[in-house]
Amino acid sequence: MSKHTHHCRFKKLALILVVSAGLLFVEAVHAENFTLEEGKRLFDQEEYEQARDVLLKVIEQKPENAEANFLLCKVFLILDDHDKSIKHGKKAVKLDASVSDYHLWLGQAHATQAQKGSKLKAIFRARRAKKEWEKAVLLDSTNVSARLALAQYLLMAPGIAGGDKKKAKKQAEIIDQIDSLYGAIVWSFYWQNENDTVKEENYLRRAVRLDTTSEHSATYLWGIFLQRQKRYHEAVEVFEKLFRQYPDEMAALYQVGRSYVLAEDSLDKAERCFKQYLQIEPKKNTPSWAAAHWRLGMVYDLQGKRDLAITELEEAVRLDPKSKEFKKTLKEVKKKK
Repeated sequence: MSKHTHHCRFKKLALILVVSAGLLFVEAVHAENFTLEEGKRLFDQEEYEQARDVLLKVIEQKPENAEANFLLCKVFLILDDHDKSIKHGKKAVKLDASVSDYHLWLGQAHATQAQKGSKLKAIFRARRAKKEWEKAVLLDSTNVSARLALAQYLLMAPGIAGGDKKKAKKQAEIIDQIDSLYGAIVWSFYWQNENDTVKEENYLRRAVRLDTTSEHSATYLWGIFLQRQKRYHEAVEVFEKLFRQYPDEMAALYQVGRSYVLAEDSLDKAERCFKQYLQIEPKKNTPSWAAAHWRLGMVYDLQGKRDLAITELEEAVRLDPKSKEFKKTLKEVKKKK
C-alpha cells in the first residue's frame, strides 16, 4: 500500500473522529439545554419540587451554570429552604454578577431569612438584602421589582438597619415614572406608613383601576385595606366579585371568610368559605391549609362550638407547629372550656 493511500485513510479517520467528537459535543449541549429548559418549564408550572430535582441534576453536570443556580435560589426560597436559597443565589451572583434579577432574588432570600433568629442577626441579614437590591437597581434602573423591594425596605426598616423615608419617597417617584401600577402601589405603602388613610385609599383605588395582571395584587391590597379600616362588608363585596370573575382565585374566597370572621358576622357563610377552601390544595404564596383550619377554629369559637374549634385549631398547629399565633389561639380557646 502506498504512502499516499495511508495518508488519505489517516485523513479520513481524523475527519471521522473530529465529526464524531463534534456530534457528541452538540448532543451534550442539547441534553443540558433540554434539562435546563425542563427546569424552567416546571418552575413556570409551579411544580417546584420537580423543578428542584431537575435543576440539581443540571448543576451536578455543570456546577458553573449561573442560570440553573439562580433558578434554584428561587425554587428553594419558595420551598422555604432559605439556607439553600442563599447558597445558590450567592453562587449565581459569583458566576455572573451582571444580572440584576440574580441580586434581586438573593436579596429576597436574605430578607426572608432575616425574619427568623435574633434581632441582631435580623439586622445583619436585612442589611445584606438591602445591599443586593441596591446592586440590582444599579445594574438595571428599570427593574421595578428591585426598586419596589428597596422602597419597602427603606420605608419599613429602622434607621439602624438602613431605613430612610426620604430615600423611600424618591424610589416611589422613580417607580411611578417607570410603571404607573406599581407606582400607585408603592405610594399606597408610603402613605400607609405615614398614617394618611385618605391618600392611601386614593392610590389603592388608582392601582385597582390600572391592574390588569393575573395576580390581581391591587385588588387584594384594596380588600385588605378595607379590612384594616373595619369596612368589612365592602371587603366582602370586593373579594366576592373577584371570586365570581375568577373562580380559581381561592385566596379571594379565603378573604371573604376572613372578612366575616373579623366582622364577627355571617359566621355560617364564613364556615362555608373555609370548608370550600380546604377542598383544593392552595397555591404558593396563598393562605395555607393550616391558616384555613385556624380561621375555621375561630368561626366555631365565635359560635360557641368549643370542641369543634379545638379540633380545627389542633389541626392548624399540627400542620404548622412553628406558628406561635396558632398555638396562642388554641391555648385561649381551651381556657374557655
